[in-house]
Amino acid sequence: MNLKKHFIFVTSLLFFLILAACGGDEQISEASESNESADELPLEEDVNNEEDETEIEEIVEISEEEYIVVVANEKAETMSVIYYPENRQEVIQLDGKAHNLEVNKETNLVWLTITHPHSEEAHGAAGHGEELAVNEPSVVAYDLDTLEKVEVYEVGDHPAHVSITQDGNIVLVTNSGDDTISVIDRISGETATIEVGSYPHGLRVSPDQNYAYVANMRSADVSIISIETKEEINRVQVGEGAVQTGFSHDGLYAFVGLHVDNQLAIINTETQEVIEKVDVGVGPVQMYATYDNEYVVVANQGSEENPSETISIISLNNFEVVKEITLGLGAHGIVISKDSRYAFVTNMFEETISVVDLELLEEVERIEVGLYPNGISIN
Repeated sequence: MNLKKHFIFVTSLLFFLILAACGGDEQISEASESNESADELPLEEDVNNEEDETEIEEIVEISEEEYIVVVANEKAETMSVIYYPENRQEVIQLDGKAHNLEVNKETNLVWLTITHPHSEEAHGAAGHGEELAVNEPSVVAYDLDTLEKVEVYEVGDHPAHVSITQDGNIVLVTNSGDDTISVIDRISGETATIEVGSYPHGLRVSPDQNYAYVANMRSADVSIISIETKEEINRVQVGEGAVQTGFSHDGLYAFVGLHVDNQLAIINTETQEVIEKVDVGVGPVQMYATYDNEYVVVANQGSEENPSETISIISLNNFEVVKEITLGLGAHGIVISKDSRYAFVTNMFEETISVVDLELLEEVERIEVGLYPNGISIN
């Protein structure tokens, strides 16, 4: 018997005895009826428990993880903003072709490289578009809360990829058309231009925020840039078709997709030397490591004429391929959620993205987006 019921019982008993001593039979009867009615009502504690259970259910429902995934639909000249797992999608019309993008969590901005193509020159070995930009190439930022464009900076010829320091202050862009990268300081408003290898394409900032690794497709090497001094401090030969870079989140390794060699090159970031090359699928492009440092996942695109459709799951313990998973045509861009639960992959040649469950190691969903989905990022 809980304390509240015990208290009611004792109080009723004492009241009964007092009335009996005074000969109050009629009052006793009324008191008994009152107590019976009280027993039929829910106790305050029970009501509170029911309310607490309802609140707990509401909290569980509200706390379900939401991922905001953004996709550059290059030939559609749009950006898809996907709210997963709800699968609500907002489509933003852009001012040109967005080849690549990256979300900065600190500022809640998504940055995109924008080209206004006029030339017929081929874009390169990895099948990244068909035209070069010759007019007002830029990098732009959209606010993920309002989905409005908020900043614009002019950069070099044919901007390809963009990467941002964690604090959101430094924006780096590869300019494939003039073999440079632009380093934009948002605080001072100044832009530095750094010469790198031939046809710089992909780049990413190291986890310690000190360096950017730039993949140079035609010179088959990687330029290592000091973000502080804004200069190239080393250039590492990696292999043919160096198309994009990435890092393990502990900072021990850098990765390079070798589109021509069908391999993933692994660089020891301390020695800045290639220590391993792992055979993957046909025409690998982007890669991304899980935040728990268990896997690095490689998207194998192939070409538009001969598309591949797999991702390679590589163990970071022994650099061996654990599994290859079949997705859509032209698996190209990839990003992994910070909880290491999902990989999101753009299928360039079928206008979809794949959702891969990294616990099950299988595709669990495919979502339609715009024409030629290219870069992909997550909040």
